Amino acid sequence: MKFGKHYYIIVDVETTGDDRVADFGAVVVDRKGDIIASLGILVEGIFGNADFHWALGNPKLTKKKYDGMLATGQRAIATPAYINNWLREVNATYSPILTAYNIGFDWGKCRNTDIDLGMFSQRFDLMMAAKAMITNLDDYVTACHDNDWFTAGGKLSAKADHVARFIDSTLPIEPHTALEDARDYENAILQFIIHHPTSRQQLLDAGMAKNPSAKWMLGA
Repeated sequence: MKFGKHYYIIVDVETTGDDRVADFGAVVVDRKGDIIASLGILVEGIFGNADFHWALGNPKLTKKKYDGMLATGQRAIATPAYINNWLREVNATYSPILTAYNIGFDWGKCRNTDIDLGMFSQRFDLMMAAKAMITNLDDYVTACHDNDWFTAGGKLSAKADHVARFIDSTLPIEPHTALEDARDYENAILQFIIHHPTSRQQLLDAGMAKNPSAKWMLGA
C-alpha cells in the first residue's frame, strides 16, 4: 500500500448495442495528472461478436478502427477476469478513488460484462462534478456559444469532449476509444476540478460526498 498520496482511477467504456462493454479503458493518476498505470482492453467474446453502440457511428467502421488498433498493438483482447485481476492489483497497490464521466452508465455496462467496479470503496461521478464546477462558468457558457456546443434540446452541452476541450483547447475531438478518452479528456477534467481552490466544499455542497472527513473522498 502506498501512503501519503491521493490516487484516482478513471474508467471509460465503449459499449455494444446489447449494453455490454466491448472496449474497456482505465488509468490510475495522481494529483499531478501523471499516469501511474493504464489498461486498454477489447473484451474477449464480445468484441467482434456484437455491434458497437450506434452512438459511436457505423458499427462496421468502428470495428475496422479497432482492428487497426489491434494490429498496431494499441489494444489487446482479454477476458473480464483479466480486467478484474488488473483492477484488484491497482486497488491493492494504490487504493484509488474511482471516477467516471456518468459513472452510473459505466457501472451498469461493466456489471453486465462481469467487470467488478464494486471493489473500490470511494467513488464519485465526474460528470456531476463538472456540472457543479465547470459548466456554469461564464467562460464555459461563452465557449459553448462560440463552438455551438449545445444539446439537441438547445441546452449547454456537458459532454466530456466539450468540457475537456474548454479546459485544454489543444485537444482534438474526442476519439471515443475508452483508454484515450479516460487518459486525455476525463483526466484533464479531473485535474481541473481537484485543483480548484474551493472544489472540495463545492462538491460537498452538491451532495457528492458522504464522508466529509476524508479529504478527497467524494462518495462511497
